[in-house]
Amino acid sequence: MPGTVAAETLAEAIADAYRHNPQLQAQRAELRALDETVIEAMSPYRLGASINSNIALNERRQRGLSSEGFSVFEQRSMGASMSISQLLSSGGRTAAQVSAAEADVLSGRERLREVENSILFEVIDAYVSVLRDQQLVAIQTQAVGNYERQVAQNRSREAEGDLAMTDVAQAQAQMLIIRAALAQSLASLQQSRSRFATVVGRNPGALDPGPGLPAVPMTSVEAQRAAADESPILWQAILNERASGQRIAAARAERAPSISAQGNVGYVNPAGFQTRDLGGNIGGSINLTVPFFAQGVIGSRVRAAIAQQQSATFRVEEARRSVAAGVLNAWNQTVTAQQQLRVGQEAVTAAEAALGGVRRGFAEGFRSNFEVIDSEQRLLNAQLLTVNARYSLFAGQATLLAFIGRLQAAVLVDGIAPYDAGANLAAQRRDQFGPFLPLVRAFDRIQRPSAKGYPAPTIAAAAAVRTGVASPAPDGPLATTLPLPSGDASDPIPASGSQREK
Repeated sequence: MPGTVAAETLAEAIADAYRHNPQLQAQRAELRALDETVIEAMSPYRLGASINSNIALNERRQRGLSSEGFSVFEQRSMGASMSISQLLSSGGRTAAQVSAAEADVLSGRERLREVENSILFEVIDAYVSVLRDQQLVAIQTQAVGNYERQVAQNRSREAEGDLAMTDVAQAQAQMLIIRAALAQSLASLQQSRSRFATVVGRNPGALDPGPGLPAVPMTSVEAQRAAADESPILWQAILNERASGQRIAAARAERAPSISAQGNVGYVNPAGFQTRDLGGNIGGSINLTVPFFAQGVIGSRVRAAIAQQQSATFRVEEARRSVAAGVLNAWNQTVTAQQQLRVGQEAVTAAEAALGGVRRGFAEGFRSNFEVIDSEQRLLNAQLLTVNARYSLFAGQATLLAFIGRLQAAVLVDGIAPYDAGANLAAQRRDQFGPFLPLVRAFDRIQRPSAKGYPAPTIAAAAAVRTGVASPAPDGPLATTLPLPSGDASDPIPASGSQREK
């Protein structure tokens, strides 16, 4: 119709949140800050240069042995020079620190992907919550109107002597109960609207129910496999474990010799402030530093790094279990909601037919007032069940995709320009000056110590793992087991004597 405002789509809400959500923008800024740790870690590989200048005056008064007065000794000097420094070898320490920083950045990108999944889930959940609450308000408003007409009809028939006052009170009580529920639904609707405005950045208008979500796995087995391959939560833990391994190598490399070169060129006048007396000064050196006694600090740092790596290994398994449990619960919610939706729709059809027959019977005097109230409530319950099941189905699918890591704007919305998480670091690397960087880094990588620590204890399975049967979506059986690894309770950590890092 002319002048009709088109309903807002879920894709539009997702696109707006992806571009303007402050939490997502803040996480992108945090990633850009994390990018700088790679630049800082690689700084020893780059050529360093500085310009130094000084002008000095030193005046000293001293009483001589054969003189009663003071003698004045004055020294003046001035000069300027440029110093250049270049690391030749750090024994692999810098290479390990760079690898750890790069792993941290990759983990940060997975963290950004997790936040994006979380934000877009909030968008979807708020969107379908508004739709759900609008439908609940409409259903309960209609129910209140039906009961108001029932109360008026009962009062009219009570005045004629066909019904008792009890019948009027029954209908009125049910009307007031539904009216109270309607008040709560109206409050819930405003709460859902405020959630939408918080995450999207504007208040919702008319919302289009729209299509379903793409890339939803068809079986629980497929969902678990996809989560194991794609989950940003799991990949964060894996990359953090890799970074901790490189920090073991960096700590061990502190025992290795380091070699650096330094040179300077300038002009110096050591005896005055006259520029005509400035003389050229050139110097250079190659410095070799060999740690000898570290007072136990290096060994302590290595042991601490190994312990941190073992902790990171456990975090990987913790993340794997958490993601598997989240996928299982989301899958079960989706399957259950689909079954409830199908049953609810059938119940609505049956309840509408029953209510129509009861109303005709009541008008003809064959049905009681209580039967009319009971049929009205049965229809209302079926309608509420259907609306809530439709919400749970959509929210369950969104939760499943969030745990897998597929709630990404580029996947959900056609034509949206994705944020390039690697562009900033690539640009910063191009801006850095280091003529000897490739050669020095390659030589340093060769010397990098082992990044392996002692293995962490094996976690025994709490019970024997039972393999469940793959379930077709959305009508399959509920998932009942997590994909836990089997194993015994053996502890592969070496004896304390063999684990010592001196």
